[in-house]
Amino acid sequence: MRLTLPTRDQSAREELPGQLYIGFVDSLLVEVRSLFFACTASVTAALVAAIASRSVSLWACAGLMLGLSFVRMHFQLVHANNRPSPNIEAARKREWIFVAGATAHIALLSAWTLVAFAVTDEGFVRFLATTVTVTYALSMFTRSFALDRGMNAQLAAAFVPLSAAFLIGGGWYPSMIVISLLPVFLFIKSSSNRLKGIFRAEIAERNRSAMLAGRLDTALNNMSHGLCMIDRHGRLILANDKFHRIFRMPPEAELAGMHARAVFRRLVRNRSIDEASFVPLSYAVFGKTSDSSDIVVPIETPDGRAIEITIHKTRDDGAVMVIQDVTERRNAQREINRMALFDPVTELPNRRCFEEELALALPPGQALTDGLTVMFLDLDDFKQVNDSLGHRTGDKLLVEIARRLSAIIDPHDLVARWGGDEFVILHRHAPGQSETPAVAKRIIGEINRAVVIDGSEVIVGASIGSASAPDDGISPDALLSKADIALYAAKADGRRVWRAFEPAMDAKIQIRRLIELELRAAVASDGIDVHFQPIVAVGTGRIVGFEALARWQSAVLGSISPTEFIPIVEEIGLMEEMGAAVLRRACAACAAWPDGVSVSVNLSPTQFRNGNLEKTILGALAAANLAPERLDLEITESTLLEDRGDTRRALQALRARGLRISLDDFGTGYSSLSYLLSFPLDRIKIDRTFTMGLGVQERASVLVESVAAMSRRLGMCVLIEGVETAKQLRMIETLGTIAEAQGFLFSPPVPESSVCGLLRRDFRDRAA
Repeated sequence: MRLTLPTRDQSAREELPGQLYIGFVDSLLVEVRSLFFACTASVTAALVAAIASRSVSLWACAGLMLGLSFVRMHFQLVHANNRPSPNIEAARKREWIFVAGATAHIALLSAWTLVAFAVTDEGFVRFLATTVTVTYALSMFTRSFALDRGMNAQLAAAFVPLSAAFLIGGGWYPSMIVISLLPVFLFIKSSSNRLKGIFRAEIAERNRSAMLAGRLDTALNNMSHGLCMIDRHGRLILANDKFHRIFRMPPEAELAGMHARAVFRRLVRNRSIDEASFVPLSYAVFGKTSDSSDIVVPIETPDGRAIEITIHKTRDDGAVMVIQDVTERRNAQREINRMALFDPVTELPNRRCFEEELALALPPGQALTDGLTVMFLDLDDFKQVNDSLGHRTGDKLLVEIARRLSAIIDPHDLVARWGGDEFVILHRHAPGQSETPAVAKRIIGEINRAVVIDGSEVIVGASIGSASAPDDGISPDALLSKADIALYAAKADGRRVWRAFEPAMDAKIQIRRLIELELRAAVASDGIDVHFQPIVAVGTGRIVGFEALARWQSAVLGSISPTEFIPIVEEIGLMEEMGAAVLRRACAACAAWPDGVSVSVNLSPTQFRNGNLEKTILGALAAANLAPERLDLEITESTLLEDRGDTRRALQALRARGLRISLDDFGTGYSSLSYLLSFPLDRIKIDRTFTMGLGVQERASVLVESVAAMSRRLGMCVLIEGVETAKQLRMIETLGTIAEAQGFLFSPPVPESSVCGLLRRDFRDRAA
């Protein structure tokens, strides 16, 4: 916005602004002492003239003059005692009273002179009257020159009677005086106008300067930054209000004129800045530098604020200091840095921070003086917690794990969250005296302890892999890579264990990674094969169904056992995709078999977690045009253990559509009998470990007989797995409570192309 101010000439031609006009009336026109002296002089002169002439008329003039003087003094005193005028109207009324009194006074003086010339020939009286009147008239220079009103009236009141008086005196001399009075009064008029113009211009200029100063003062004191100016002698010229507030100085503190070093010392005494800031601040202001650029001095105050002082040297060797309170900016930058280097969930250092610390601990080209171990830690079963209890519970679990890890490690060690459910520890120790085994054991023990979150007991484990410098490498990348390999080995060894890196692990991990890559490609291209193992009715020896089993042939490594590749499929998150493919293949195959033959498909707990399982199963049935009664879904106890209600509802919905539900591997794990009551089950599959004991261990036979009898009485079909000998089959037939059998005695899992040949076979002679 551009600021436009009136010029000197414009202001001179216009009336005074309101506030200046009121100030003018209340100051210039209220001269009680001057008026008293003027009235006293005029009344005294009138009395002297009256006494000297013994004229009644002059005595009357003296009396009128005395009365007028009392009236004017009264109004003048009233005005003086009631300042300032409340508004412009009141000021104009008081100006009018002053002008009326002044005009009446000069008119009375001129009339007195006229009377003196008319009633007496006394030269002294005439001279006295003329002198007093002319002197009073000339005093209008100093008394009324700035008035907007009444100047002409006062000049007329003085000129006309005074001229008449000289004309009455007669003769050429008085007449010449009359003629000479005209230029005198014109001079008074023109001089008055000129003085008025000068006065008004000066007032306008002062007003303009005051307005500029006021606006500058307002601008300075409303700046968001503190500012002070220092002259060439090192003394403060000015300091704005923000300067006082930033440095916690009272507003009334007068700093102008003080030397800058004295001000800095005062700031130190007031603990606005610390002693350490005094020297750099003084040097920045008074030091001689060839560089003309601004100097920035950052200061941390004793009360924790951040202040930034920018010093600009002026051409006259002075300086301008701009002071900013940058505490919020500093805090914001700290928060940005914290977010860049710390994990928002656990508030532990993050991967970037750990990598920076590791790089500092392993400077290139320098020998290590201390031992250094990198430990990778992966939470076992954390994904199940996230999937079953939700991500908020998972985050709370991570916070608790972070707290336990921080409590275990030494102060000179570093624990960080690597990402997901992985943590990493930088463990420092004496050379050759690694404490890693003990630390790892403590960590595994602590993490294995149950955590109660929102009323739910959560149990996870930890697998740890470590690599040490310099034995396993002296670069950050080498240590991280080998610790990661050791972690893979720990997970492959059954989890919840610690493994230190060994060179042989590298080959194993490469194989593992190759398997992962091939598995991803196989699942994506529907390259997982499905084989079928027959389920035989014990009473008839006929095949009543097949169990669909996933098989995989690696292009590089050959046939891979399901016990090896299925856990990897689950770990890399492909179980849902692979399970859906097996379902489709199994349903399509079963649709080509006789109506009395069904197919069983194993379901992983992972497939229940996203809520899409029912849709996937119904889609597979519809695509194959297979009746739901011919599909048997096998679940394990781990699926039941993870039940949050969703699993139960999904099974009930599927069973209501006609599908059968089987509990696989019964007798292993927890084998809680509550499952038989609370879940909608149609068949119990007794695990092969019990089959192996038939005819060998009496306890195994009793358990199989009891479970089979109980299940049959509950209305559930009983199938026994792992039948490999005729003796086992005879004992099963003898029990009379087991309806179906499955095992290598009948057939191993075969490709789909071999199923038709099996369907034509009769297995009643297998018990012989």
